[in-house]
Amino acid sequence: TMQAQREAPPDMQCKDKFLIQSVVTTDGATQKDITPEM
Repeated sequence: TMQAQREAPPDMQCKDKFLIQSVVTTDGATQKDITPEM
């Protein structure tokens, strides 16, 4: 979960990092068709 900072950083620069993972599948793919190797 994300939470707001209690105080602004001294240099006013945000150093948060986010990891976004996604994959494109064929139409009709089910949860069984999705593997970690994708």
